[in-house]
Amino acid sequence: MGKKFLVLCLLVGCSFSCAQQKVSFYSLKYKIFPKINIPSNSDVYMQKAALEFQKNFEILTKTKLTIEERTRFDKTENVLVLRVNPTQSSDFCIKKNKLNTTIVASSVENLHFGINEFFIKYTSLNFKQKSKQVGNPQLTYDIDLNSEINECYKADFSYREPYYSRNFNSDYSRWHKTNYLDLNWGIWGHNIPKILKKYQLPESAYAEVNGRRNKQQFCFSSNDLFKYLSTEIIKIYESDNALDRFMILPNDNFLSCTCDKCKKLGNTPTNASPAVFTFLNKLARKYKKLHFFTSAYNTVTEVPDFKAEKNIGLFYSTIKIQKGIPIEKSRYYNRFKKDITNWKDHVDDVYIWDYTVNFDNYFDLYPSLKVTQDNLKLYKKLGVHGVFLHGSEYNYSTLEDLKTYVFARMLWDTDIDLKEEITSFLNDNYSKKVAKLLSEFYIYLTDSFYNSKKELSIYSGIHQTAAKYLDPELLFTFYEDFDKYVQSNQYNQNYLQIATALTFLKLEIMRDYGFGKYGYARLFNNEIRVKSEIGTLLDKLDSYSRLAKISTYNEIQSSLRKYIIGWRETIFRYHRRNSYFFKKKFEVLSSLDEDYTNTSYLNDGAFGLLDYNTNWLLCSVDDLVLKVKKEDVKNSKEITFSFLQDTKHRIYFPEVIRIKDTENNTIKRFRLPVEKDKWLKKEFVLRLPTEYEDEQLSDEFIISIEKKRGIGKNTLAVDEIIFN
Repeated sequence: MGKKFLVLCLLVGCSFSCAQQKVSFYSLKYKIFPKINIPSNSDVYMQKAALEFQKNFEILTKTKLTIEERTRFDKTENVLVLRVNPTQSSDFCIKKNKLNTTIVASSVENLHFGINEFFIKYTSLNFKQKSKQVGNPQLTYDIDLNSEINECYKADFSYREPYYSRNFNSDYSRWHKTNYLDLNWGIWGHNIPKILKKYQLPESAYAEVNGRRNKQQFCFSSNDLFKYLSTEIIKIYESDNALDRFMILPNDNFLSCTCDKCKKLGNTPTNASPAVFTFLNKLARKYKKLHFFTSAYNTVTEVPDFKAEKNIGLFYSTIKIQKGIPIEKSRYYNRFKKDITNWKDHVDDVYIWDYTVNFDNYFDLYPSLKVTQDNLKLYKKLGVHGVFLHGSEYNYSTLEDLKTYVFARMLWDTDIDLKEEITSFLNDNYSKKVAKLLSEFYIYLTDSFYNSKKELSIYSGIHQTAAKYLDPELLFTFYEDFDKYVQSNQYNQNYLQIATALTFLKLEIMRDYGFGKYGYARLFNNEIRVKSEIGTLLDKLDSYSRLAKISTYNEIQSSLRKYIIGWRETIFRYHRRNSYFFKKKFEVLSSLDEDYTNTSYLNDGAFGLLDYNTNWLLCSVDDLVLKVKKEDVKNSKEITFSFLQDTKHRIYFPEVIRIKDTENNTIKRFRLPVEKDKWLKKEFVLRLPTEYEDEQLSDEFIISIEKKRGIGKNTLAVDEIIFN
């Protein structure tokens, strides 16, 4: 017994002696104040880093620390040392040896990340306090640190950008260790024309296409183009040295220069890669401190047969393969892996341009976090260095605050515990009951989205969303539960934004389901009865969206006001209208487009609005010709057709509607009036044949809806055909 007790005492004693000794970094009571030290003659960027630490510290303690510039200092001084060491492999390290505390990073940008990590890990400061989202935070009077600290951090990707509006704030991006294009890129996207618009460029700067110079594209073997663009690049960089990345993209079309110089480099009418990469190499050699990128896109998709310079990179877009399924588990994997491997052999820095929202419906929850995590692990495994996660940009998308936060964490460390991060964020931002409700709902949907093998494009209607993961019963139940909390939080933007999105989603589900339990109406003895709930939901959508200051719901800025008006006009017309053709069988005699073969849209009770992706049957290869049984619609007096005109997408109202017998004889003909509106949904009513004409019809008759003639290739969009 005594021996065991002695051993125990020795172990306890050892643990106390080996434990880290705490030293005071800051104490208001004992007047212990560290100084912020940066090297002598530091540039403005190092000075800004020191100000970042000073600002954070003042928010936390109401004490403003002194910033000093000197390279040497006594190791017994209580100093916070900020340094940049470009040769170190870690992004940043936090070290302490007795009284000296050091944050050293591989770049000034990483130094900002290291500074904020210091406050996250060693103090009580949080982002709400830093961004002044909370008033009068509790002050800190003492900060004690271990006498020895040696911790280094390295992100899984060197470039990390979740492209959502919250990340556009520099305080947010630095706190969450992300990049933001306005702070990093001197040229972004297809902006060479904008950069060079001040110059009267010579003809030689433009591409030669079919033997003639074409100002819609540039010639990347042109010395003049190189001269003018070089001048602008150095001006941009000298105005702000943080802008050291430049995207050099041909204009957004499929034109490729085939002048003699470009052809000699290897260009073809469909491949501009040789000239573009020769141009990039020339820039990279001239400006070795800068980084130049292009994108595997349009005419730059083939890997050139020569190596790019070290400071050249490439963006690879997943737009054609991002279908809501982990790439490694999809039919696109082998091709993707081969592409990335080939580009990695040519370019040292390969970045991925990925997508994280439904661009046709920003209110779609699109809970792709688990899929994105799998994809990020794949990108890391394949040696990708940077990832740009394209979100809803300046527009609101459902739970974008959660997504931005989780994506930021995931881009730094692909192995984070996803459920833990979701729960933690919601607990920090909502009441206990609402956080529990939201986290259970969102985690369930995230799992459903991940486990479903159905593809969901980043441009999809509500029908595909519901089929992939959004069960109507679950959504409707959650809506009722969450809406109770909205009533008591009517001035809280977070609640109002989510309520706007959920109300929109519920209406979309009801619009898509048409009649029945989940639909907007019921059918009684062939008569449409619109549910009274619809009026309430439309009023709520109007109210919530106004209070939340949300006016659009997708990438093309479709108006919520017009959406609500479209609903009200449709249900006003539909209520108590007869519908004798609902889900009756019919035959399609014409050719259908490959991606638009679901002819149930024509009599399923669902209706289309101004978005052509939802409930519209699109016909571009042929007119639409149907064969209908006369017995099925014998009580009808007229046919009501719904058509869409969207001239931007070359969708036009039809020119003529005919009713024919089975011998192709026209019994009734209706020419539609010309509509000049570029974007319009409209109903057209065709009276059915009179009793005399009806006798000429056989037991089956034909409806022929003929596309507009004389304007080239165009598309017909047909929605509900109602016999009433």
